[in-house]
Amino acid sequence: MIKGDNMLERLKKIILFIGLFLMFLYKDLIYLIPMNLLNIEYDSLSYNMQTLLSILASFVLVIIIVIIYQKYLKEKLIDYKNNFSKYFDIGITWWFIGIIVMAVSNFSIAYFTPVHEANNEALVKEMLKQAPILSFISASFIAPFLEEMLFRKSLGDIFKNKKVMIFICGFIFGLLHVIFSIKTPWDLLYIIPYGALGVGFAITLSKTDNVFVPMTFHIIHNSALTLLSIVLTYLTKVIS
Repeated sequence: MIKGDNMLERLKKIILFIGLFLMFLYKDLIYLIPMNLLNIEYDSLSYNMQTLLSILASFVLVIIIVIIYQKYLKEKLIDYKNNFSKYFDIGITWWFIGIIVMAVSNFSIAYFTPVHEANNEALVKEMLKQAPILSFISASFIAPFLEEMLFRKSLGDIFKNKKVMIFICGFIFGLLHVIFSIKTPWDLLYIIPYGALGVGFAITLSKTDNVFVPMTFHIIHNSALTLLSIVLTYLTKVIS
């Protein structure tokens, strides 16, 4: 009976992840369907408005996830506050390791292959040029929350074996940062750097059992990169 209950519980977790994953993939339908019914052309909107609509759709998913995991989030937030120093040391260690692997693999791919930059990075840079403030909010705060809750917490809950959880969460995280912007087979190699960071975050979660730890460093990571990109873009305009 216990074994049957465990299987049922695991099935529920699988269904929950699939449901959240589908909402994550198709969240833009929240505004695209009403726009279509009202005969409003999406392409006619300004880039800022398009970005704002995307943020609002993501925020709806944030609310749904908070409602589903409200008990877990409350408990882990208290735990995070009580163990901040210890958790911070664990988080920064694995984030740093992830960054090193990410940097080395990025350099190797750029040096030894015809592809010199991940297409996802190019897309993010373009977003930051067109709508810097809104894109910064989306990339630095909303994306880390959604990705950690979905690809670490929800997906990670399915696997009892921590090593399997770490590998799967890292691989899926890397794949989803690459799969929708593939132009050549070489682009698949960028699963490695993105996956390395995903593995670092997954190890952090497995060692702390608290999603707020990898979420913190995911926010720091994205914020630092987006701010750097905005500053470099601004300096380029000033110099030119």
